[in-house]
Amino acid sequence: MEIGVQTIGYGKFIDERQAAKLVAQAGFTVLDYWLEEESFLKLPKKEFKKHFEDMRKHINECGLTVGQTHAPFYPYSKHMQNYDEVLELQKRSIAATAFLGAKYVIVHPLRPKNRVFDQAIEETFELNKMYYKEFIPLMEEYDVNICIENLYTADENKFVIPSTCSTAEEMVMYIDKFGDRFYACIDTGHVNLVHREGYEHVNFKHMMKILGDRLKTLHVHDNNGLVDQHYIPYLGTIDWNEFVDALRDNNYDGNLSLESFTFMNKINRDNIDEGLKMMYMAAKRLYDRFVR
Repeated sequence: MEIGVQTIGYGKFIDERQAAKLVAQAGFTVLDYWLEEESFLKLPKKEFKKHFEDMRKHINECGLTVGQTHAPFYPYSKHMQNYDEVLELQKRSIAATAFLGAKYVIVHPLRPKNRVFDQAIEETFELNKMYYKEFIPLMEEYDVNICIENLYTADENKFVIPSTCSTAEEMVMYIDKFGDRFYACIDTGHVNLVHREGYEHVNFKHMMKILGDRLKTLHVHDNNGLVDQHYIPYLGTIDWNEFVDALRDNNYDGNLSLESFTFMNKINRDNIDEGLKMMYMAAKRLYDRFVR
């Protein structure tokens, strides 16, 4: 296991090349590379490949590797209105993942508005099956795997409610029926948000037991159980001992990768390095419990 962090959250102050140096200096050894900047994904083919291969070289020179990437994601309405364009961006994300030297890209499943609680499960599955199958030839070509993340949605009052793949059972249905190159990403904050009456089984111990060796990547962050705050561990209400114990029981062999970008958004330019060190210390505390 290595300790990683996302590449977003400090881009408003410094570019990604500077960020890689500071991330390494803070103690991290792997990156969760967010492919959110569409302009790079839309570059002509040669320039596109060169950009991400150059980034990989720079990242490696900083003493880091890319452990996983995150494809762009959009509101369902925009996704469907621009389906072909979004599909192409996701395909480019798969290629970019390979050029960056990673094996896993997180691609969110689609969340139609009617996919709430236990409603519209089958029709949403069929919609996602059609969507994800478009990526399989490229996954084979570039030797890249897709991780499906546990998600949630919000009602008209902005209260969090379960949605596509909020449960491990639904994640397994997708993974096992889509093919050998599909795996799971557990987002710790989303687990904390969905866990409630009727969804008591949305907890780390149960989900990791159900997912088994399908679990390959993590998005590690904390919240208050009400809002997706993306704070560093120990600033919210998650029971981190329960999380680490579940990881050990799962025999998890992937990386411990933070997705605490909201915390970084609260850091000013002069304190980016201190903010990253705080993030690393929180992650190291989890790591130390895992390996002890």
